[in-house]
Amino acid sequence: MFAVVKTGGKQYKVQVGETLDVEKLTVDEGAQVRLDEVLLAANDGNVAYGRPLIDGAVVTARVVRQHKGPKLIIFKYKSKSRYRRRTGHRQWLTQLLVQAIDIPGLGTDAMAERPRTVAQAPVTVTAPQTPTVTVETAAPQTPTVTVETATTTVETTASRETGPVRFTATPGSAAPAGDALPAIAPTAQLDMADMGATTLAHDLPGDATLPTTLPSEASSVEGLADLPGSGPA
Repeated sequence: MFAVVKTGGKQYKVQVGETLDVEKLTVDEGAQVRLDEVLLAANDGNVAYGRPLIDGAVVTARVVRQHKGPKLIIFKYKSKSRYRRRTGHRQWLTQLLVQAIDIPGLGTDAMAERPRTVAQAPVTVTAPQTPTVTVETAAPQTPTVTVETATTTVETTASRETGPVRFTATPGSAAPAGDALPAIAPTAQLDMADMGATTLAHDLPGDATLPTTLPSEASSVEGLADLPGSGPA
């Protein structure tokens, strides 16, 4: 069975169990509406016509939701005047679910009642816990290397008056300015005609003087050891 109804200035062909979008109706979602403007109805080849409506015919529907339809583009254009206007529009609609069609003389077609479902308590399933394994890794230790640099001590004999001068030299470093060696007095030479020997002035103590004449017993090199101020070299 089907019927043709009128609502919102439009005509719709409806059947039990189908949904349709009509112009917005001022009703709440879930409420039932009665569409009594039935223009035509048919059931198994039997047709009923309205003049203009079928008396007593009613289509019962339930409001599913209130929503907006697809966007429509409105574009206005005027040639040779540079006139362009573009706007959009979305029409409010009411979605209906047809539940029953009642036509006098043709019978009634209604939706079968759905069995009620009893809400069951939710079942909570606990997933098995996976054991957590903690692996501790020791951080690698960096070996400490101690490098000892050898220190070289050099002894230099500058003169017998000042004694030996010591300074420490480290490989790869320059000696400081304060470690300079003292200047050495120029070598004084004394020609010994009788002996043919040479005596250096810096080998004598500071308060000793060279004799102008040698004793007669200093006829050899060993006799120089008896001179005043002379000592073992």
